[in-house]
Amino acid sequence: MSSAKTVLRHSLFVLIGLSSFAQAATLKIASVSPLSGDLSPIGTELRRGVELAVEARARAFKSQGYDLLLVPFDDQASASRAGGIARDIVADPAIVGVVGAVNSSVSNVIAQVFEGAQLAAVSPSSTDDTLTTHGWKSFSRLVAPDRAQAIAAATYLQEEANAKNVYIVSDNTAYGNGLSTSVQDQLRRRNITVSGYVGISDAAALAGAVKRIVDSQPDTVYFGGSDDTGAELVRALRTAGVTALFIGGNGLDAPSFAKRAGSAAAGVVYSTVYGPVSAYSGSEVFEKQYTARYKSAPTGRALMAYDAANVLLSAINTTLKSPAVLPTRADVSGAVRKVKFEACVNKSALLCESISGPVAFDPRGERMRTRVMLMRLGSDAKANILSTKTVAAESLR
Repeated sequence: MSSAKTVLRHSLFVLIGLSSFAQAATLKIASVSPLSGDLSPIGTELRRGVELAVEARARAFKSQGYDLLLVPFDDQASASRAGGIARDIVADPAIVGVVGAVNSSVSNVIAQVFEGAQLAAVSPSSTDDTLTTHGWKSFSRLVAPDRAQAIAAATYLQEEANAKNVYIVSDNTAYGNGLSTSVQDQLRRRNITVSGYVGISDAAALAGAVKRIVDSQPDTVYFGGSDDTGAELVRALRTAGVTALFIGGNGLDAPSFAKRAGSAAAGVVYSTVYGPVSAYSGSEVFEKQYTARYKSAPTGRALMAYDAANVLLSAINTTLKSPAVLPTRADVSGAVRKVKFEACVNKSALLCESISGPVAFDPRGERMRTRVMLMRLGSDAKANILSTKTVAAESLR
């Protein structure tokens, strides 16, 4: 009888121990991007890239006692919504890191809130030069800043397009204004005339800008802004008979730009920090899995979001100290800055930690090596690579 009780007690102890270990902690990462409104196509690309990374690593986290979940937030590309979203994220103690935002204006707001909470944010998209000048320890990004794109665009206009007279248009967003200002500076350094600069934020302003450009007769129109406004502008210019070269930044690197612009997209040149997925070694499996899951081909934005999520998840993994105990946000932020990924050299993308190339960050949160591509859209709306340049973070200080 005594022996039977001992066995029973031992069995109960084992069952309780197993049950306790099976109680996995819920560990969340958030994504912040526009999931509704005009920029929802590119915001959805970000969410999907993060989603694939989370699903690929969920089993490994589960084996360590964590249920890994993604919580997507819709910022509608609005800086005015960003503060509330950031506070909601901070209020959830299970969220230990964020991928986003897309828009620089949104990143500027959420990064300030996250810095106070020591919550890591890795942006696969925001390019405003000033984002890494505030001394923030929790914000990092995977893409080259505006200045790198401005140098690439100005060099192309000087050496390839032989531009003499450039009219600059911004969509009046933080991204558009920052990029346009950087381009203006680079053009003047090369003694290329900037015949005008105008911001457009509504239909009346766009119509006014078109009239000014018609009167100015530039050989080039540079646009800094997102694909929705860019498409409206180039369509209006072509309708007004303006045949000048239309060139812009990575805001135009989206299938939705060519779709919205229609035949006016032919010949448009843009710089991009993404580029086509096919330009990255080891992207084949990622592309197949993405296409199978979402019934559409991924863009470079989705790939960069996938890599940003892997940076964050790898950093989180290094901070896990005991099963089912959440890491501190401060530890995760510090770990992100220590991430070092080698280049992907095999053909199994989901086995690669980074498809877009080596990853390491400088003390400001800039990626040590990034790429800027120049692309031209053909009459079939397909983009062709004109050039690719590797940018070192130290060269942009």
